[in-house]
Amino acid sequence: MQNTLYTGDNLFILTGLNSQSVDLIYLDPPFNSKRTYSAPIGSRSAGASFKDMWTWQDVNEAYLENLIDKYPSLVRFIETIQGSHSKAMMSYVTYMTQRILEMHRILKDTGSLYLHVDPTASHYLKIVLDTIFGKENFRNEIIWQRIFGAKGSQY
Repeated sequence: MQNTLYTGDNLFILTGLNSQSVDLIYLDPPFNSKRTYSAPIGSRSAGASFKDMWTWQDVNEAYLENLIDKYPSLVRFIETIQGSHSKAMMSYVTYMTQRILEMHRILKDTGSLYLHVDPTASHYLKIVLDTIFGKENFRNEIIWQRIFGAKGSQY
């Protein structure tokens, strides 16, 4: 499936893709902002909304066994997040980890993964990525610098 863009929850799409078949993954997941976002009235998406709040019900329990069997130390790390941050963050990181495992499987050895996430979860997800992909495979970090006022954003 060359040049195909998928949207929505990618877990079930990922499980249907062949191993080592993807060159590039750009991941821009929800940020766990604890807000509900609604499409503006008058837009083509009017009436649609999205909750950016995470609970254990968002975790796919059918995929937990794979995580527990293959990455017990990662599971122990994720369990500590509840104590140091919150159960919602632990749920979010578990949700993301399940998908990152599948992304690792489908990504070619020469492929790249770009993850865009906010600072409240980036450090947790960096440890997840290091554990799954290997810390030696980390290449770089892109940081946005926001300047408020007339100057706008800088890259």
